Formats: sequence, C-alpha cells, structure tokens
Amino acid sequence: MAGALLQVACKHKATGISEYTAGPDRPPAAVIKDGVAITLRDQKLTVLRNGKKVKDYDISTSKFGIGGTSGSYRTPTGVHAVTRKVGDGQPIGMVFKGCRPTGEVVGVDAPGRDPIVTRVIQIAGLEKYNSNSHNRRIYIHGTPEERNIGRPASYGCIRMRSEDVVDLYPQVHRGMPVVIERCSQDMYLRSERDGVTPGMRLSANISDFLPKEEARRRVAYRSGKRTLRSSRRAIGRSTRVAARKLKARKSRKMARRTLRRRG
Repeated sequence: MAGALLQVACKHKATGISEYTAGPDRPPAAVIKDGVAITLRDQKLTVLRNGKKVKDYDISTSKFGIGGTSGSYRTPTGVHAVTRKVGDGQPIGMVFKGCRPTGEVVGVDAPGRDPIVTRVIQIAGLEKYNSNSHNRRIYIHGTPEERNIGRPASYGCIRMRSEDVVDLYPQVHRGMPVVIERCSQDMYLRSERDGVTPGMRLSANISDFLPKEEARRRVAYRSGKRTLRSSRRAIGRSTRVAARKLKARKSRKMARRTLRRRG
C-alpha cells in the first residue's frame, strides 16, 4: 500500500508557478466579448461584457500545471462553457461532495481541510483537446484554503475565495463561454482591444450542445432499476431451481423408503 501511494505521489509532482510564467507573455489563442476569461499566468478570473472588464478576481489553478489529460490533475486550457451551477442559498463554507451540500460548514483556512465549498460552477470543454473537462469534473468553486489564492494550489479546478465565488455566481449562466488562457489578464485585454487575436464566434444556442447532468442521472437511475430487476429475476430463478432439486431429492428418499418397506 505504501508503495502504491509513493507511485502516485511521484506521478503527480507539483510544478509550482514556473510552468505558468515560463517564456514570454504571448497573446491568447481565443478572445470572447461576453463571458469569463481565466488567465493562468497571473491567476486571474475576469468577467467581460462587450469586450470590457466588468470585474476580476484572484484565483488558484492546478499546482500540477497546465493540461487536459484525464487523471493528470492539471488545469485545461481553451474554450469552455458553463454547464451547471450548484449552491443557491447555501451558507458560506458549506461543504459539497458530488455537487451536493453535505450539511457541514467549514471556516476560512480551516486546518487540515481541503474540500469544495460555498458554490460550484461546472464547465465543459468545447474543443477537441479539452472535450473531457466535464467528465474530469473541472469546477470553478470556493475553497477554505484562501491563503493559497493567487498561486497554483488546486487539483485542476479553478478555486476562488468564498465571498468572490458568491459574487460571481449570479453573473454566470448555463452556456456562458469560459476561456482559459496561458497569458496574463493584461495581455488578454490588450489582444481583445487591439484585435491581435480574432474573436470567437460561438453558437447562440450553445447550451443545447452541453452535457445534461440531470438527464444522465435519470439514465443512471433507470439502468440501476433494470439491474435491480435483473438481479431479482436471477435470484428468483435460482430459488426455483433449488426448490425443484430439493423436491426431487425428497421424492427419491420417499421412493427408497417405500421399496425398503416392501422388501
């Protein structure tokens, strides 16, 4: 067991900020007029309206660096969109597990705790190389580890201070574009303003193409019911077979006794 844990620790080695800041600050691959821009170089999340910054927040992305491979714990880049929001009305510090509130509330920088808290905004990748972001459970969410905000510290998600994610929550909606870029916020805004990077043209009905979590849950529930029915049928069949065998055994015993009496 210790060997297995050691292998995992070696495989996922933290990279620090160096991977984010290495090389020149290059223009982004995509810009959007309305939505959310996450710039990894300076660990910022920016809300955009008509190409202008409305508000920005300090964030924390993956301590393992940038990438989209499943199981890598890295933060993916590219164009994404919001698929769902969870946490309406929940108190600050509410712990979520499987996107459901647990009833436990933790304070800021609670020792020894690193859960998802306060609000959860799930995103899905819209490009081929980041199309697994939804299945990887890449979230924008609150964290009690607010001391680490502003530097890479997550396991792939985009972490925010609880008060900041509460403020962001009503500003986003299902289908809203979320662009994750390696550059800084300054470079992103400059590229958009000066037309260095062409703007992304996204479908107006983008939400129609996003994963439907509730539908998936219903399918899973129906599958579970089918499996349960199959199991019950299998148990019923085995019970009937066992009963027939027992009846046959009893019949044979009775026949042997009758023969002995007659003999």
